[in-house]
Amino acid sequence: MIAGVLALCLLGTCGIAVAAVAFFNAKDDRQNQATGDTDPWTSPTPRRTNYPTPSKTETDSPNRLPTTKAPPPPPAKIGQCIAVSEQGDFQGVGNCNGTRGTYRVLSVDYERNDCANPKAAYITEDGYRLCLELHLVRFYCYKFPKGNGWIVAASKCKAKGTVHIIDIVPGAANDRQCTRDYKWNRWYRFTDPVVVYCVMQY
Repeated sequence: MIAGVLALCLLGTCGIAVAAVAFFNAKDDRQNQATGDTDPWTSPTPRRTNYPTPSKTETDSPNRLPTTKAPPPPPAKIGQCIAVSEQGDFQGVGNCNGTRGTYRVLSVDYERNDCANPKAAYITEDGYRLCLELHLVRFYCYKFPKGNGWIVAASKCKAKGTVHIIDIVPGAANDRQCTRDYKWNRWYRFTDPVVVYCVMQY
């Protein structure tokens, strides 16, 4: 290209040749810019692009609540009367009219906490603590223990060793308020709750 320019200059057409050279150089520059090549004789160096490694985010499993086994149904409800054996074994739910059941349920607690009244009688059944109070009914017969023990319904009224409830005086301290309309020969006082039973003992 340079030799050609010199030859043209010798022929008196140097200005036209220089303009042509400038035109071709500008054209080459535009092509190089369009293709991204700055040097037509040098291959572009490949560039390594480092992408950030995606971080692993551990998904925490939701906290599991400890499983608690549901307690069984209570053997009796508060206010019900239950029957027990002479040894204090639970015999089932009775009624509070005297036909079956000698203790009324005051509380039912699966945690077996102490009774509200620390002197109250209680039994444990199916994991529950049942706090109780004595519940006897007038004109029904019962069997009282000798010493400490549990009062149970008499299998036969007026049989030897049984007592027949003649009168009941809540809150009494002695037998002074027992009825005089019916015959009785003995009285019992209990403190939880405070009550006097005027009875005929056989």
